[in-house]
Amino acid sequence: MLRLWRTWAVAFGSLILPLLLVTVGVPRLWIPFVCIVEVWALMTLIKSQPVDVNRTSTIVLTVASRALLLTALVMLIIVILCTDWLVPTVIYLNLYNTEIPFITSLVIFPITAITCLVWLYCGLAGNYYRNSQRRNGYYVGDNLTATLYYRETRYQMRILLVVSLVIASCEYWYYFTRYINTNVNRPDNFFFNWLPMGVYVLSLLFMGGRYSSMEQIFNSVGNTFARHRNRTVIRFLLLCGDDILLRCDADDQWDTPFVATANSGTDRGEHRARLLMEDLCGHKDFTLRYCFTNEGLAAGSTLVHYAVFIAPERREAFGAVEDNWFTPYMLDRALSSNMLSPMLANELYRIHTITLAWKTYDRRGQRLYPIRHYRPTFRFRDLPKWQVDYDDQTWFDVAHNNEDRPFFRLRRIWGRLTGILRRRQSTQS
Repeated sequence: MLRLWRTWAVAFGSLILPLLLVTVGVPRLWIPFVCIVEVWALMTLIKSQPVDVNRTSTIVLTVASRALLLTALVMLIIVILCTDWLVPTVIYLNLYNTEIPFITSLVIFPITAITCLVWLYCGLAGNYYRNSQRRNGYYVGDNLTATLYYRETRYQMRILLVVSLVIASCEYWYYFTRYINTNVNRPDNFFFNWLPMGVYVLSLLFMGGRYSSMEQIFNSVGNTFARHRNRTVIRFLLLCGDDILLRCDADDQWDTPFVATANSGTDRGEHRARLLMEDLCGHKDFTLRYCFTNEGLAAGSTLVHYAVFIAPERREAFGAVEDNWFTPYMLDRALSSNMLSPMLANELYRIHTITLAWKTYDRRGQRLYPIRHYRPTFRFRDLPKWQVDYDDQTWFDVAHNNEDRPFFRLRRIWGRLTGILRRRQSTQS
């Protein structure tokens, strides 16, 4: 709970910091550069977080960094077009005051509200959560901590949206009805600077009380999941050529019918996994391939994923009456219709994403083939031959930032700059 409160304090506080600097006499021309430094600091903080469910909560920091970056650009544009600060004045306004080129709060909060709207209601937040959850193996409903972080992060974004709209409305009402563009007196300073700061302090108290109460409930509910801790779940994907065997579960979602559970202290090698698969299916004529391991449904549990391959002539011998063989087309349709279980969707997403990245680019994101936007074929039948490590998170970064993406080199430089803190922490640990 402290992490969620701290995330809110840093995200909202980064938006309030430029207003605080104005009140202590920092020239307004410096504020855009302060915002850019804040963006770098926030991105560095995000990248320093461990790659687990806790990084899901950094979406609020991401929204704050985007808002600050846009704010800095708008402020610079205003200064460049309306003053002689950098180039000769382009736009002349009768009421423009060069001593006060812009009022910081009139720029920050409308942009923050627009950024929150885009992330909440234009699908960007959903894509971010989906990719983060599939990458890390956490899904709403499967993990108590993931569910809490997911819902509270969206709640924080909604609160930030409402607060930004309310503050922006008050600021613009005062600007158009009471403000005189000659100087900034005490009432002006109160509305434009101290009012947002007061709202920030109240939000800290509100969020602190909220998460203090939730922590007590979370601890009591979390005790009911104690029996799932220190458990290892082994999942097997049964493949025949390019088809996969699935079964409809109690939630009317398709999933693999071959799942075994063992204590975490037991052997998790391929030999042990093969014995478990033989007990589940009743056959021994299959080929086994280890895929990857991630954290499981409850704290302390582990998920181990294997792929099992059988010959076409043995297809009818495996599975029960309620099982069904899915072709790649059927699998794609079921995935787009949310008919697959979250765990199965995670496995397919990870295998498909890493495989295409490994077949298309090197570890630096450079194309292996001189054909722009070349997409190699993906067939399950080739999975035993692919020499790729699905535990390697580097391939996710390559899949999302490679030579075929716009501003690839700029993205890579920015990633290196914001990854300094993370590298330092990994070195110290």
